[in-house]
Amino acid sequence: MNILRFLREQAKDYKCSVCGANHAGSDIRVLGKLESAWIVRVTCAKCDTAFKLLVVVDEQRAAISPVKEEPERPKRPAVSADEVIDAHEFLEAYSGDVRTLFTRGDKVKTEPDRS
Repeated sequence: MNILRFLREQAKDYKCSVCGANHAGSDIRVLGKLESAWIVRVTCAKCDTAFKLLVVVDEQRAAISPVKEEPERPKRPAVSADEVIDAHEFLEAYSGDVRTLFTRGDKVKTEPDRS
C-alpha cells in the first residue's frame, strides 16, 4: 500500500480546523513508521497550519487519529517597518551587553546620541 497516495485521496474529505480550507492541496509528509502505523505531518496549503497524524493501517481499511502535540501558539501580526526602525534606533543608542538586553525585568539604559 502506498500510504502517501492513500492519504492524498483521503485528504479531499477533510477541512482545515483553523481556516476551513480543503486539505486536497495540503502538503503531506511521512515522518516515520512504527510497525503498522505511520507518523504523518499535514500542512494546510492556505494558512500553513501544521499538525501530525498517527495513521494505523488495517489490512482492509485505515484509521486516522491525531497525535497529541503542543498547543498552537496564537499568530502574531507581522512586524511593521516603523517597529524595525524603532528597534534599529534603540539598538544604535544602547550601551550594554547582550545578556542585559535580553534579561527580563531589567530596565535597559540608553545613552543620548552624541553625534
